[in-house]
Amino acid sequence: MVYRDIAERLGRNVSIVHDCWQQRSREGPASRRPGSGLPCGTTERGDRLFRRMAVTHRTASAAETRAAVGATVTQRSATNRLLQGQLRARRRVACIPLTPNHCRLRRERCQARAHWRMEWRSVVFSDESRFCLGASAVRRRPGERLQPTCLRHRHTGPTPRVMVWGAISYDSRSTLVVIPRTLTANLYVSLVIQPVVLPFMKSIQGGVFQQDNARFHTDVLAQLALQSVDMLPWPVRSPDLSPIELVWDIIGRQLQRHPTSINRPCTCQPSATGMEQAGHKLTSGTCTTQYMHVCIQNSGGYTGY
Repeated sequence: MVYRDIAERLGRNVSIVHDCWQQRSREGPASRRPGSGLPCGTTERGDRLFRRMAVTHRTASAAETRAAVGATVTQRSATNRLLQGQLRARRRVACIPLTPNHCRLRRERCQARAHWRMEWRSVVFSDESRFCLGASAVRRRPGERLQPTCLRHRHTGPTPRVMVWGAISYDSRSTLVVIPRTLTANLYVSLVIQPVVLPFMKSIQGGVFQQDNARFHTDVLAQLALQSVDMLPWPVRSPDLSPIELVWDIIGRQLQRHPTSINRPCTCQPSATGMEQAGHKLTSGTCTTQYMHVCIQNSGGYTGY
């Protein structure tokens, strides 16, 4: 591989790649050289103890970890030791709680269909999602934190957002339906099933419809409306097993990158139009089954999707 290819892959200048390679050829692999500052206040054994305490008590701060270890170093040094061990403080990932029974059902469902290959081409995955309107980030100088233009109002009532419904299969997708109000079983039948789901399923030969176990999905009215459609049984609390969640993630990222063209105050219609345009850019590669193997490996636990 030439220097230009490496530079393009790393996003760096060709001369920088050339100089780094020449330095490696002369001096060997890069390593941290001893500096001229103060010596390190902890030993390797102490660093391992820091990291072990941080992993054991993941919610403890650097000051609490330092106090538990009994080290005499400063809090800044304790933080640096944790950062060197790649133990950076991060926000917790939101997830749905799973019981052992939930994990068992999820694992059994994935094991029963782990051999599916061509069968997935006839499955239609569907779901609803909510998207908040407006950009969440602003650019400001130091001291402008409380400027009116830098504030994001948090309402005690309903916040500006739009709810949509959609469905995807191996090589096609349904119309993106905007939900104008709280979704009930009656609205789900009249707005989604009758005008969208039934015609879409008729267009797919041998199609199998998938939906989660939301109340308006399992309602008697919805079940009667879908009597003529083959259904795919779905385990409870398993949104991460549906590839349509990847679709919502792609659309959400596209909306974040282009907030000015799709978000307008006091209306949801332009945002819905922006989501429709984002949906047109999706490819069949979005529909993946890799999550099934991950679920089996994790004994029915979280897949990370």
